Amino acid sequence: MGDPSSGLIFIRVVDGSNEVVRARLSDGAVLAVTRTPERSESWPYWSQKAGLLLFQAVAQSSRGPRAKTDLILWDPQTGTETRLTSTPNRDERWPGWSPDGRRLVFAFRGGPPPRAAGIAWIQFPSRAETLVATTASSRGFLRPNFDPAGQRLVAQRRGPDGKGSHLWILTNSAPPRPLTRDPHWFDLKAWFTRNGSRVLYSRRPTAGGLHEIVSITPDGLDLRSHASNPHSDDHSACPSPTRDEFAFVSDRTGSFDVFVADLDGGRIRQLTHSPGVNEFAPRWSPDGERLAVVTSDATAPAPRLSDPASLAVTRIRVLDRDGQVLFDAPGFNVDWMPPWP
Repeated sequence: MGDPSSGLIFIRVVDGSNEVVRARLSDGAVLAVTRTPERSESWPYWSQKAGLLLFQAVAQSSRGPRAKTDLILWDPQTGTETRLTSTPNRDERWPGWSPDGRRLVFAFRGGPPPRAAGIAWIQFPSRAETLVATTASSRGFLRPNFDPAGQRLVAQRRGPDGKGSHLWILTNSAPPRPLTRDPHWFDLKAWFTRNGSRVLYSRRPTAGGLHEIVSITPDGLDLRSHASNPHSDDHSACPSPTRDEFAFVSDRTGSFDVFVADLDGGRIRQLTHSPGVNEFAPRWSPDGERLAVVTSDATAPAPRLSDPASLAVTRIRVLDRDGQVLFDAPGFNVDWMPPWP
């Protein structure tokens, strides 16, 4: 099926519409996957084990924070699309694959009562859906991610008043369990480390302020700070799939650059030095040898899906472990996927 570390799948704005695009790193070639001006796509995720691409889609006419988003599967072998579920009144977001490609998880709002909001996963190949957790709409879950064994999920959850954000551990065999609950902190963007022994995430003071990067054991008993700098905004930590290290972004040198740090508190290495460019959302290649990042002009607002103008000027860069740029092209919402022949 090809090497997933040799290609990309991402979103690009084409004539005002978000479209799914593939790239081949060997020669920089780009190939369109969707051409749907009536529909806006986002967050493509590839599963090497399942051999399928997953992405979100919403009608262009209904884009906005209250729009109902659907999940779409795309088979690169046949070029066919399949709508994952048939729940017209449910908004489905934040999808992700289990490591073995046999389950697909997502957060939702709406649908048949009493499913105001929650987390569900879908089993393959049967496509049977299992509710993992439900909650009030104001306390919705988001950003669910599997552990390396595919048995547990970590996800964000809003507070009782719909504000704040803490982390929860979810399985289909026990009630949801809070992992973090300090009301003074807003916790976000959580990932299990490669052996599942810790959860790495970003947090910032609830009252406002700079982000910092921390990790905690899945039992919630051992909280540690990583790559700490009290005068910088450090966030978007992404653990390596092959080494005990993580990539993150920090403005400690002026603009937001990419850094790589050891999980044990050792070396911190600056990977990019780009004062006119901000880097965001580092994502490791499956072999741990490359990083894909989203970039924007340092004077521009941070890119947001709710702000199409900010997305039209973002770019994707692929860096090797020395920070050398291997690929640079317009786009955002990037993941790794084998290139076409």
